Amino acid sequence: MNIVLTGGTSGLGYRTAQVLGSEIKNKIILIGSNKHKGENSVKALIKETSNKNISFKKCDLSSISEIKSLADKLKKFKIDILINNAGALFFSRKESVDKIEKTFALNHLSYFILTNLLLKYKVIKKGGRIVNVASGAHRGVKLDLNNLEMIRNYNGWISYKKSKLCNILFTKKLSELTKKNKITVNCLHPGFVKTQFGKNNNGIASLAIKFLMNFFAISVEEGAKTIIYLCTDDSVKNITGKYFYQSKIDEPSIFAQNQKDADLLWEKSLNIVKNKGLTLI
Repeated sequence: MNIVLTGGTSGLGYRTAQVLGSEIKNKIILIGSNKHKGENSVKALIKETSNKNISFKKCDLSSISEIKSLADKLKKFKIDILINNAGALFFSRKESVDKIEKTFALNHLSYFILTNLLLKYKVIKKGGRIVNVASGAHRGVKLDLNNLEMIRNYNGWISYKKSKLCNILFTKKLSELTKKNKITVNCLHPGFVKTQFGKNNNGIASLAIKFLMNFFAISVEEGAKTIIYLCTDDSVKNITGKYFYQSKIDEPSIFAQNQKDADLLWEKSLNIVKNKGLTLI
């Protein structure tokens, strides 16, 4: 299988690449923003799996132009599985190079833009799978479709929660559009996993995350199981548009099941990207 995995140089992504790479026939492209880290991850994975078909492509997934450039490079790589996993938490409000709030740009728009470009270029195979890493953190928030970038009253944790809600609504809408090509789209909550998540921040909040992870988080091996399940298990090859937890279909929040919000988020995302110079459809 040909696999593209964003955020694959550490944590859940790395463990996923490790397991999928252990099947020698699988070809895996890791996507990340740090070239040095990416190249070191590839070397380690090849050593651990004996699979030489693992490579890395550098891309700042919060940048529209870099995602476009990445998609152009992937045009000749026929994809069986796309895993949208890259994401981050920003406690203070930051903007991407495109002047888009960075949580929204990285955690939602990167999934939206890369997936749509690869579908537009017809590089995801018929019968392929798209797996979006969401989170149980989506619970307890509703999207404000007139303030998606939290220009008013920014709160880093709420912004992250809303971005994960976007992942589920995106999955819901996209799954309807890919049925005709028999491409499945599912998302998942990996659990509270002990990773480097949130450590790009400073101060008390970062220390709090570290404390909670030390006492309550599950291992990356456990957290990656549902991602791997959605990528490989025959029992889900015809299931689409669902939210999974612990390798089982789970019910997301009522706000994540709102078809109107899914439709509006799709349209607003298209317009945001178009206003930055990229037409997806």
